[in-house]
Order: sequence, then C-alpha cells, then structure tokens
Amino acid sequence: MISAQNPATSAPNVCALSIDELRKEYSEGSLSPVEVAHAHLERIEAENPRLNAYVTVTAEQALVDAQRAEHVWTHQPEDAPPLLGVPFAIKDLMPTKGIRTSKGSLATSAWIPENNSPLATRLLQAGGTLLGKTTTSELGWKADSGNPVNGPARNPHDPSKTAGGSSGGAAAAVAAGLATVSQGGDGAGSVRIPAAFCGVVGIKPGTGVIPYYPPTPLSSIVANGSFGRTVRDAAILLDVMAGPDPRDPSSVLRHHGQYRRVCDQSPGTLRIAYVPNWGGRRAEPELEHAADHAAAKLRAAGHSVDFIDNSPEDRFDLLHTIWTTGFASIVESAQKGVDAGLARVVDQAVGFSGADLAKAHLQRQVYKAEVAEFFSSYDLLLTPTTSVAAFAAGDDNPDNVNGIPANYLDWAWFTYAFNLSEHPAVSLPHGSTQAGLPTGIQLVAHHGCEEKLVAAAAEAERVLQAAGSRSMGRAAENLKV
Repeated sequence: MISAQNPATSAPNVCALSIDELRKEYSEGSLSPVEVAHAHLERIEAENPRLNAYVTVTAEQALVDAQRAEHVWTHQPEDAPPLLGVPFAIKDLMPTKGIRTSKGSLATSAWIPENNSPLATRLLQAGGTLLGKTTTSELGWKADSGNPVNGPARNPHDPSKTAGGSSGGAAAAVAAGLATVSQGGDGAGSVRIPAAFCGVVGIKPGTGVIPYYPPTPLSSIVANGSFGRTVRDAAILLDVMAGPDPRDPSSVLRHHGQYRRVCDQSPGTLRIAYVPNWGGRRAEPELEHAADHAAAKLRAAGHSVDFIDNSPEDRFDLLHTIWTTGFASIVESAQKGVDAGLARVVDQAVGFSGADLAKAHLQRQVYKAEVAEFFSSYDLLLTPTTSVAAFAAGDDNPDNVNGIPANYLDWAWFTYAFNLSEHPAVSLPHGSTQAGLPTGIQLVAHHGCEEKLVAAAAEAERVLQAAGSRSMGRAAENLKV
C-alpha cells in the first residue's frame, strides 16, 4: 500500500502526487524532478513485472528529461511549461522518435519510428518526463490489452483481472502510481473501459480535438484521450495534447478549449439524462447500482436528473462492419504470429462488400443525428461506463453479460456508441463490486462541448467525493500493490 510519509523521503508517496502538487513542490524546492523520476522508475522496476503496464521503459530518457526540468525549475521557474517534471507515459500505438513502438504486434515489435506523432511532440515540449510506452492489444483491436509481444496489462486491484483495453497499460500505470498521467487512444471505449476497470479518470474528447496522425483506416472513430487520478490531471493532459495540426484536417476545424481552467468553474445546474439501459441493454446489477447511486447523489446536490428508459437502437452492426474491414486493410489474418482473436475479426471482413462499408458509413451519419437529437434537451447523458467489471486478464472479452454470451466488442455498448456518434465522453470511478473491483460511470456531452464535459466531470467528482465515495484523488495511495 502506498504510504503517507513525507513525499521528499517516500518514493511511494511521491508517485501518488498530482500535477499541481508536483509543481508546488518543485517551485518551492522541496522536491526535484530527478527525485520524482527515480521514484517512479524504482516503482516501475518493482511493480511492472506483476502488472505489465509497460512494454518499453525509457529510463535513460526519463532521467535526461528530469534533469532538464530540474534546471528550468531552478533557474527559470517563470518559464515552466505545464508538465515540467511530470512523469507521463504514451500508449505503444503512438509513434515516438527513436523509441520502440511495437503496436503490440510481432510484425512491428522492433520498429523504431523516425518521427514523433503530434501528441508525443506536444507532451515532450510541455516538459514532461517520459517513462515509457504502455501495453496495448495488438493494433488496439480489443478491450483487453493482451498481445503477442508482451501479454496483457493486469489490474492493480486484482492482477488476475484485466486492466482493460486497448489502453490497459496506460490506465494500470496511472492507477498503480507508475505514472502521474498517461495518454490513451479510444476507438470503441479503449480509454473509458480501462479507466473504469482500474478506478481512474479517462477522457475521450470528440474526434479532432487531439490531432490523430499518422492516420489509420479507423481514424474517423478513434480519438486520443487522457488518463489521470483526478479530472484535473486528465484535463491538464488534454490541454497539452489538444489543438490544430494541419496533418489532421479534422483538428483544424475544431474549437479547442481550456480544460484545466474549467475544472474550477461551476457548471451551474446540470440537466442530466440518466440512461442505464442504453441501446435497450442493461449492465450487470452491481454496475447499474453504482450508476443509480451516482444519479441519486447528483440529484441530491441540486442537479436535474431524469431517468429515461428508451434510447436510440444499439448499432453494433455498424461498428462491426467498420472495425473488421478497417483491421483487414491493416493486417492479413494469415500473417505469422498475429493475435488469434484479431485474425478471427479480420476473417469476418470477407463477408462485407464495398457497398456494405459505404452503407455503414451512411447509417453512421444517421446514428450521429439520432444520438444528438435524443438528448438535445439535456446538457449530459449519464450511463454506466461498462456492462461488466474487469474480467480475466488475457481474455478477449467477458464470457457473458447477464447470462447472454458476449463477443469481442458487443459487450461494450455503453462506450462504442459514442465513438460511432463522435460525442465527447468521460469515465469517472465510482464504487466497487463485492469482489473489490472498481466500477465507473460515464458522462457524455454534446458535440464540441468538451469544456462543458470537463466542468461537469469535475463537479461530479466533487459531489461523489462529498457523498463518501472512494477517493478519486488518491486512488494510488489506497491501492494494495
């Protein structure tokens, strides 16, 4: 368990500090970025063999980054960028110049990119200390992070369980104090599902808020996002990564907010549509109970919360068409060493024609409009984040949901719906199962309303903490690892 000793002398406690706490310590000279980097690297050395959150640890670069940050804090503190000396990690799907980016695939297990992705450049320019690349499923295909290169990331609350996917390593690293914050990518819930499973905050902005480059056949439904132990930390990371880049035209057309700033602003009385059975499907009872409790506490805090028992039809068929054909264009199922589950997904693509794919994209546009119209009278949607709690590490998916068999992604209807519709969404930790596994709630905002989403998430975090929920600001301190 992470202790509560003096942060300058206790490596575990240093690893539990927030971005604001780190910056305060640095500015006062009571803690140095080099000390913090060493503390995190020591913790990674001790815990990563059990949790497998990292596939590549960049210890040498981390110390160079930390030394550079220490110099700035000592000599030019007024010029300190937002992440100066803050330990962070990048998902192993995002290219990083000179650093192995395996993508969880044997085909690229030794790839050393010659260029950074835009978000990697921004994170490094913001002064962050890069600890390494986090474990992902092969090419990000499923909501567990198992892959042929280094296996699955494990849940810090119970290492026999999955950390989720595909950004499971990122969520596990933040939850276990192996990074302060981390980047993740979300194509069907790959930020929000691991956040819920590991008990941290995960923000998926709308498509284009964070530039997506280099592109993939699935770029239209994938959004890069952020993990933190608090909404504020995740919002600060979002601030750093967001903004236009000409290589991603969708980013140039987007409004880019100030996400950290709105964490301190009251969102006013929120109009919330609580939909526990999105798409006509229900989460397992413990998951729904946590969402019920959150809805009740938000209503008791003065917000308007309406229970709604109908919603747009579930459209897993659209995701399945786009997902299978997209991955089929990237990988051959017969390729040596490809993940067996991914091979099965790719093989299913042969059942779709070009006309089928075009029809799916057209129907997706209709679905976007249906979802937008559905909650047009509200500020937010509230749902459970996941239909189940964390399942066995390395499994592609849970066996069933409420006794109904599940396949590779159809159990993730609460999250993939808002990749199809492109609405921004956040998962907040709230409650736990009888087995002690975290549960999460999801808030969804209107297109282009990421600032309102972050402000509402910060308000929900305050309300739920005041109601006596498990602390979301000290998830790592309370973790038995």
